[in-house]
Amino acid sequence: MIIDTFNDLDKWLSDNFYFEDGHILAIKENPLEIVIGYNVKGNYKANSERHILSFKIIPSKIHEWYYNKDIITIGDGNYIEYIDTIEVENGVCLEFFTPATIRLVAESFVIEKQELIKKTFKPWASEKEIYLTANLSEIPPPEFWKEELYKYGHDILFRYYSGEERQPKQVPYPDYQGYYIQLSDRISSTQEGIFLKNIKVENGKLNLSFENKDEELKII
Repeated sequence: MIIDTFNDLDKWLSDNFYFEDGHILAIKENPLEIVIGYNVKGNYKANSERHILSFKIIPSKIHEWYYNKDIITIGDGNYIEYIDTIEVENGVCLEFFTPATIRLVAESFVIEKQELIKKTFKPWASEKEIYLTANLSEIPPPEFWKEELYKYGHDILFRYYSGEERQPKQVPYPDYQGYYIQLSDRISSTQEGIFLKNIKVENGKLNLSFENKDEELKII
């Protein structure tokens, strides 16, 4: 697939969820090739199966390439925030937020879908993420989080990335994976919050994973 317009590039990224919490799997220079991917199966539980859908990006006639290999780590054990595109005067542009930024502007991109990568989640510990399993056969409604956190003095609302506040009744149920929980008084001054990374019921068990993407929430 060859992509040479902003709209086509944005649609491809949208179709692949902007590679949110995905990976830069490889970068080869001279000539430049970038392999990226994201998890399409898995629950982040240690030693559980994971499948990574991956793509190779081959730019044609590069106008701009910014990549600091000293601060950017490559591989499926390192997660990026997301990949986005912006309109540029000449060609098409990809920006990778890792959170450090990689920027690539070229006349066009050849996108090659790669074989599905099958691996397992390695045991790991994180200051920002938590995974848990509960013996529940249904996903808790959004109202559950608001009511339970209010008991601890936290008035929360929901939002999408950089979006406006949403009351629990405005959040789709049961599919609200991908939303953020944020304190109501921090919605206007932030873009994110606590990311609802994975919410699903499998074999009579509720699997949840959260990621804190607002440093100010660490003390709560």
